Amino acid sequence: MASRTPEPGEIGPNVRRRRLAAGLTLEQLAEASGVSTTMLSEVDRSVKNPTVKLAYQIARALRCSLTDLLDDGDGQPVHVVRAGQRRTLNDRETGVARHGLSPELLRRGIDLVLYELPKRCSTGEMGANRAGILEHVVVLDGTLTLVLGGDATVLEAGDGATYGPQTTTEYRNDKGRPCRFLLVADATRAL
Repeated sequence: MASRTPEPGEIGPNVRRRRLAAGLTLEQLAEASGVSTTMLSEVDRSVKNPTVKLAYQIARALRCSLTDLLDDGDGQPVHVVRAGQRRTLNDRETGVARHGLSPELLRRGIDLVLYELPKRCSTGEMGANRAGILEHVVVLDGTLTLVLGGDATVLEAGDGATYGPQTTTEYRNDKGRPCRFLLVADATRAL
C-alpha cells in the first residue's frame, strides 16, 4: 500500500512518533489511554482521525497536550544558544555561576543548567522543590558535595546522582579547585 502525505490536522504521524519515542506498543498505549487497539492502529496509520475526546485520552497517555499532538515536529529548527546568550546568574558574594543552557527544553518542563562552583564555596541550602520534580546531576570537573536534607554525598568528575528533592538541597565544593556540574531538573510530572 502506498503511503500518503497526511492532511493538516491529522495527528497519526505525531501519535506514532511519540508512541515509538516512549517505547510503547499499540497495546500498551491502548491500556494507558483507554482507546481501543483497533482505533489506535487506524490513527497510527493515518487511516482515521480520532474524536477530540479520544485524542485527549491519547495525549494524556503520551504525557503531552492535545496541541502537542497537532504539532508537526518534523519541521522543528535547531535551537542554538550561544555562550553569550545564556541566562546566567552570578552570585557576587560566593562566585557561584548558574547558566541556563536550553530555554527550549525549559518550555517543555526540563531545566538544563550548568553550575560553576569556585573552590571552597556553596550555593547555600535551598528549599524543597514541588512534589514530582526529579533532578539529576553529573559532575564535569572537580568534586561536588551534594547535600540533601542534611545528608552529604561526595561526587567526583564523571559521577552522577538522581533524586527527587522534596527536601532541602545544597551544592557544595569543599575542595581547593573549581567544580563544574550539569543539573537536569524534570518538572514534567510535578504537582
